[in-house]
Amino acid sequence: MDRTETVFCPVCDSVDHQHFISTNALMHAANAECYVFHKCSACESVFLTNGVREYELAAYYTRDYLPYKGAAAWGRYNSFVAGSQRKLDRKRVQVVAGVTQDKKGFFSILDVGCGQPSFLELVQAKLNADCIGIDFSDNGWKHQAYPSLTLIKTSLADFVPSQSFDVITLWHYLEHDFHLHETVEKLHACLNPGGKLIIEVPDYQSVSARRQKQFWQGWHSPRHLTLFSEKGFQALFAADKWTISKHLRYGTLDAFTLYWLGKMEQKHINWFDSMEREFWPLVFFKVLSFPFFAFERVFSMGLQLIVVQKK
Repeated sequence: MDRTETVFCPVCDSVDHQHFISTNALMHAANAECYVFHKCSACESVFLTNGVREYELAAYYTRDYLPYKGAAAWGRYNSFVAGSQRKLDRKRVQVVAGVTQDKKGFFSILDVGCGQPSFLELVQAKLNADCIGIDFSDNGWKHQAYPSLTLIKTSLADFVPSQSFDVITLWHYLEHDFHLHETVEKLHACLNPGGKLIIEVPDYQSVSARRQKQFWQGWHSPRHLTLFSEKGFQALFAADKWTISKHLRYGTLDAFTLYWLGKMEQKHINWFDSMEREFWPLVFFKVLSFPFFAFERVFSMGLQLIVVQKK
């Protein structure tokens, strides 16, 4: 490691870390960019040491970025993909329902990085919650009306809440964050006493990450900055302010999806093309690999979910 400039672990501020893996820019046009991740010896988190500046990220979030295109990227098979999104939303609503059982009916929820707010819409319909979503881009909702939701184009850092919340969800948000400790403090300030964070992120200590190496989409470089370990979560959420009440080595996102994205990366597909031609190969591979992914709750296949409660 080059010691001419001290690099601190973004989770625990340690300077004791070593090279872990290097990748190209993933889910992007063919490139020779090189992104270097180090593993912290103290908290075991892995972090990007040479990421791009925040204002440069727009080049990696174009209108052709696959998650932005969503079901439309799959052409005539878009209805099948839209159905998968609805299934994902239902699973996430079940997680929220599980942590709000103590609420007598009504509660408030903030979804950070809400994108297209189908999840929030379902929360409002099924759980009778006061729903607010924020995102730095309004591309997910500006062409469709969501009259029952409050949607705000803003970053979390610039968000000025008019209320505090019982639940804050961060579905694949925290790994993108440039200012982790400031973000955790902001989340603490936004929660009611006893309020809960629901956080889903990739798990670099998973079977899929070890197998796919630099092609694993959990790296998603340069968009993902930090990948967390159990020790990392404990360092980030200090015990005097937080209680980690649940840590699952699986998530709501289908682990197969993350693995398939890695296979497509290794295949060097053009991410900007229609995914229509990949639909039936995907279905075939999903059926073929079902016995393997049936064990995702036994062996980590690439995802983790934690619930953290404010003291």
